[in-house]
Amino acid sequence: MFAPIFFISAFLFLSSSLPNGIRLAEIPAEGDSAQIVIGYAVSGLTGLSSTNAERAVELTAYATGGSIESFEELGRTGFRITVPKWAAPMFADPLAAFFREVPEEKGNSKRASGDFRARVEDEIRNALLGYAPDIPDYSTDKAFLLMTGPIPENLRRRLEEIPKRSSKTPQEMPAGPLSADRTFRFKADLPTGAVILAAPVTSVYYKDWYSVLLLDRLIRKVVPLSVTTSLPLTINSYYYRLEVPVPAGQFPEPVEDNLLQEVQRLQFNREVRSYLESKYVREWFTSQDIPARLEEGIQWINEMTADDMRVAARDLLGASNRVIATWPPKAKVTSVDVEPLERSLPPSRDSERAGARPGEGLQSQPITLVPFPPHTDAPQSRAVPERLVSGVSLVASNVNAVFVAGGSVTRLDHESDADTLKAFQRYSADRILVFSTSPAMGRTRQLWNTFKGANTPEAGTPRGTVSSGDLPALLLLKVMLDRKVIESGWSHDVELRISASDGATLNIQADAPKRSQILEWIKRIAAEKPSDADMAWAREVAIHRLGSVQVDLQSLTWERDPQGVVQDLETVGAGHVQDVARIYF
Repeated sequence: MFAPIFFISAFLFLSSSLPNGIRLAEIPAEGDSAQIVIGYAVSGLTGLSSTNAERAVELTAYATGGSIESFEELGRTGFRITVPKWAAPMFADPLAAFFREVPEEKGNSKRASGDFRARVEDEIRNALLGYAPDIPDYSTDKAFLLMTGPIPENLRRRLEEIPKRSSKTPQEMPAGPLSADRTFRFKADLPTGAVILAAPVTSVYYKDWYSVLLLDRLIRKVVPLSVTTSLPLTINSYYYRLEVPVPAGQFPEPVEDNLLQEVQRLQFNREVRSYLESKYVREWFTSQDIPARLEEGIQWINEMTADDMRVAARDLLGASNRVIATWPPKAKVTSVDVEPLERSLPPSRDSERAGARPGEGLQSQPITLVPFPPHTDAPQSRAVPERLVSGVSLVASNVNAVFVAGGSVTRLDHESDADTLKAFQRYSADRILVFSTSPAMGRTRQLWNTFKGANTPEAGTPRGTVSSGDLPALLLLKVMLDRKVIESGWSHDVELRISASDGATLNIQADAPKRSQILEWIKRIAAEKPSDADMAWAREVAIHRLGSVQVDLQSLTWERDPQGVVQDLETVGAGHVQDVARIYF
């Protein structure tokens, strides 16, 4: 049943391995952005996001106007970085440092007592596969780097200089699934119950995994229940999981072995091929250094018959080797909750440490900045809002959006249409500022000229204390603070925001100790003017990130001055930033 297959000569991406084992691959470009995917082919690396090298990568991505997101999957832990194409050369040193540094592993934290679902998954996994804790492994032969376009030679050289780190334990495939015909009956306080059917499956090295994938798409189509399924990409044996919710007032019932119906295979073949050919799946196979397996899997899908699906269903749903877990929904009980009127903030992670003193551990560690390569930034919009005959104001922008004075910004994923007008009819026209991309400007003007809003004299009262002329300096101050937040490793716990929905202010989302430290940083800037180097960096970064906040700045400016435009960020001086820090905080 689990006979291994052979490679075929087909490669989805150009890939290679360095002498130290680090895997490199070129991935297709999408639009005007470059993408970099880095990490290790190991699950649960809790220390990966706490290193100085990771913060340097994050700060570089932030400085270019890009983004970085982490992922922790079965068999992979890492980061996905998206930046402008011109910024890709900036990552040579930060990426080399990322793979050179070996994090101090935090260890697996104990399950919280309320993490019921995680404990259910532990029971299922242990019953089917046996207990096998993840062993932190930062060996270089587990490391991977996927990048849009050819890998730059200077980056390749730096990666080659990293000494080889061998795996702590040899790669071993599990001996096989356990005999695990078990049924778990759990008690839970969740409002919805569930029935879970789980059965072992092979890895992507075997044809059986693709049979189950085809069967999974069939189950989603023909089972007349609200079914959720999970078939993870994995290079080791794991399990397939099917869950059906149990509504309140009902009892769990075993999942019956009637999931299959006669269907035409090709109807689901197309869906499976679409999944296997998706960008994420291609990226996963490449990061595991097995791109040829994907091509072979697609070939298997094309050759599968109804008999193959029946065999997959028999193996998956047979009674000899499966686990069923159920729990009923919590019974409805009438209760009264008493909540104190005083609001309190949740305890800070820093204050929870034993013996921690106020402010301890809250100092940022400066990160060496990467110089910007030669590039051309998009010109800052200087368009003056136009007053239409309907009374609505219209301005060109990089997005489609609508702002209501004294209210919020609504960003649209399409140009304005009749439904958009209906959504804002309860407001008077003079409270509305419409943003339109250049291609849609003519149609948007024509549409909003017909707008008829509420005939009420109600005016939106501007919120926030920062004057419109000080907003650009506030943006540069935010950039300087964001840098310190990243250097401190707080980017997952702190958010600094300038939003028209909040008003003309800097919204600081943080627990009490971190908020106090941020205000201390602001006080230092108020007391000492930023250096020329810091100002030059902050101006450049603010320009790179202007696209994400331009609508908010223009909205807040227009709210106080209908003919106002946002000041050119290149002209904002250090004294202006210092004054904003001193006056408003």
